[in-house]
Amino acid sequence: MPSTPNYSFGEIADHQEIVTKHNRFASRWVDGQHWDFTHLEAFVLKVPIDLSPNQTMTIDVIVLFSNHCFTRSLSTGETVAKDWLFNDGRESRVLDRARYDLSKQHLRAIVTQLPLRHIFIADPDRPNYVTIEVPSNTGQKPAQYAVFFEVERDKQRKKRVLLRIQTAYVLEQTSKRLQQAKRINFNVLLRRAYL
Repeated sequence: MPSTPNYSFGEIADHQEIVTKHNRFASRWVDGQHWDFTHLEAFVLKVPIDLSPNQTMTIDVIVLFSNHCFTRSLSTGETVAKDWLFNDGRESRVLDRARYDLSKQHLRAIVTQLPLRHIFIADPDRPNYVTIEVPSNTGQKPAQYAVFFEVERDKQRKKRVLLRIQTAYVLEQTSKRLQQAKRINFNVLLRRAYL
């Protein structure tokens, strides 16, 4: 695994047409606390990928976040105060303080470190991948923070790949599917998606 990233950052302003209202989250007050979502704003990684042994091309990887990084599903029969409901026009979910705090502390750093890591392929039949971080809390057993994302070639513009963060949360228990996941290098993953 390389020790320094082989990428740079691009300007998201050059890609605003791909950032939808479902990828933008307005700050809000919940129980007297301010929830700010600037850490989940879309951004661009410019990553070189090897197309062949003698040909390298730099692509723009547009990173988009979903509200599942800071919300959870509403349980059947559960009643929640209106302040704690989050509706993006497609579904209603419940704001989750633990997911929000973890996303604020770790998520952006995990995503920017993807080029340095091996990614776990959670399901080879779908473009669904996971990387697991283990943040340590003093006096507590380390938790497994999982980030699930999809990577696909953009159909609107050449040299652009979309990386959609689907969800991120602490795994209570690792499923058999995740335990059997295969590893892949991030650049290989990007090349496969692009080609």
